[in-house]
Amino acid sequence: MTMLVRSGIIVALCLIVPSLSFVLPVEKCRLDDSKCLTQSFQNGLKTFMEGMPELGTDVLDVMEMEDIEFDLSGLQFALKGGHLKGLKNSIIDQIVWDTKKKVMEMNFRSNNTLNGHYKANGRILILPISGDGELKLKLRDVQFKVLINYILKKGSDGKDRVVPKKYEFVFEVLGNAHFELTNLFNGNKELSDSMHIFLNDNWKEISTEFGRPIIDAGIKKMLKNIAIFFDKNPIDDISIQ
Repeated sequence: MTMLVRSGIIVALCLIVPSLSFVLPVEKCRLDDSKCLTQSFQNGLKTFMEGMPELGTDVLDVMEMEDIEFDLSGLQFALKGGHLKGLKNSIIDQIVWDTKKKVMEMNFRSNNTLNGHYKANGRILILPISGDGELKLKLRDVQFKVLINYILKKGSDGKDRVVPKKYEFVFEVLGNAHFELTNLFNGNKELSDSMHIFLNDNWKEISTEFGRPIIDAGIKKMLKNIAIFFDKNPIDDISIQ
């Protein structure tokens, strides 16, 4: 192989590989083809959730969560050093992309486990609670519907890119939620056992009442990384027009 040919191959690889590395290994779809989009999102989910260093996206499973604090319905709660596991095994039920309204709708379900250091004080439903320790929360069959409003913005190359502007979501835990908290009531075993029975007997109402701020933190980080992906990939490059 001549030096000229070898140099040509090297130049070609330098030009091609970076552009390919930014795109998920999935089939391109028309944006109005919900069936194709749903399958493509499913096929690319694991790669996206495991992080793409060449793009600058974070690892989202296991997700390192931002610290969470809220005061809701008489409960003061904080979670630090949270880790969320399970998103890469989500099932994508439907993706609907409305190019006229500029809204993307994502419907998916997953089983998730959340760990971290919690502080809780106040009341949860009808019972007082106090604790400062480790939390483990298992959620089974969580259904999500996420709506992303976006605009199109031209990059320096003249190509349109999707820029998410706002989002909203609804969720429902259909399977089960199981709570484990250490050091409730300063380690009082009797009170701790009673609280665990109460939490796990009333998991449906508790997850609905108090789960939203925690889930919001996870979705916010996920959408931040979706925005990074779209910034690197013009819409014409990742879809059939």
